[in-house]
Amino acid sequence: MIEFCKRTHAQTRLGITVSKKYGKAHDRNRFKRTVREAFRTCHHLLPPHLDLNVKPRGFHKNLKTQDVQKEMLLLLQPSDNQVALL
Repeated sequence: MIEFCKRTHAQTRLGITVSKKYGKAHDRNRFKRTVREAFRTCHHLLPPHLDLNVKPRGFHKNLKTQDVQKEMLLLLQPSDNQVALL
């Protein structure tokens, strides 16, 4: 799930919240690496003034960077209360 809120600073920021319920440390770290890579490759396409917080929904063992990028780019669609699901 990707939550976001608008703020006054010019740069878009990323936060990742992964609890121990998601899995072992190597699973949580892989999820965070995948999300960071997706953000790195598409943050220039996202609107400025956003704080993003990414939380996993369920365990996605085969999560791909492209899947996360698609979810992040859904934020480009006009909607004030949009929440994208991973």
